[in-house]
Amino acid sequence: MNCERCGVDASLAHRDVDGFAYYLCETCIDGWDAIRGSSPDAAEGPRSPAR
Repeated sequence: MNCERCGVDASLAHRDVDGFAYYLCETCIDGWDAIRGSSPDAAEGPRSPAR
């Protein structure tokens, strides 16, 4: 079965992302967990003036 994010043919796991159901590979799940785990103020790098 293919990952619904990257398209790789791999073992997939069901995840709810922002209220939508997806079947994702481990790499995409890890990436999503990393994004969800970081806070918006964790890294104060260059940003647009409009937050």
